[in-house]
Amino acid sequence: MANWQTRSKKKLFGLVLAAALVCFFGFGAANAAKVGTYAGGHLTPGMGGVINYTYSLELKADGSYELKSYFVLEDALYEFVETGTYQVNGSKLIVTPQGEDALEGTVNENGSITVPIKPSQMARQRTESTLVLRDNPVAGVYRATLQGPTTVEATLYLALGGDYFYLAVPGNDAEHVYEQGFYSVNGTKITFSSADGLDSFEGTVVNNTITAPFVVSKVMGMRVEIDLTR
Repeated sequence: MANWQTRSKKKLFGLVLAAALVCFFGFGAANAAKVGTYAGGHLTPGMGGVINYTYSLELKADGSYELKSYFVLEDALYEFVETGTYQVNGSKLIVTPQGEDALEGTVNENGSITVPIKPSQMARQRTESTLVLRDNPVAGVYRATLQGPTTVEATLYLALGGDYFYLAVPGNDAEHVYEQGFYSVNGTKITFSSADGLDSFEGTVVNNTITAPFVVSKVMGMRVEIDLTR
């Protein structure tokens, strides 16, 4: 009887140890949880003001990654894309940008990741940033071309983290419109709140199209409902 109990305990211990090793080395759900899109951003002085970088880092199941970074400078929205490969080794996250040396980051206990981010092609050095896993299917860049006395190019960027940036640039030398703030989505309803807290308005998001009232002319100053498509 004693030998049977000893063998049973050893067998149970072996099963528990095997399960622990699977979780530790990421062959189960723990590894799958690291695959996804992480969002972050930072502010930095530049061009006589402050540049607001927002970016996302997608860790794909095939071991590759894609970084997308956006920022507004004067009358344009700039995009920077970086691709490469990554490896997870315990709490270490190793990312290797295409054509560059490997960089070391971390997988944090709360599920976030901390990695050295290159926010733009012009950046002289990387910024260590902590990014949080996000599931936000409406995030992206929406555009519209508006015809009137002059053509206006409207751009709406919805960042993964809930920030929005809007530009309306006329085809002549008139002053462009710039607005930023925060947004939230409930079903097909999308609510915008300006960064200064003085304005709030609603629209709809259906089939990759956002319909909402935005200012299209600095001279007129009034909001007009427009359709912007991703």
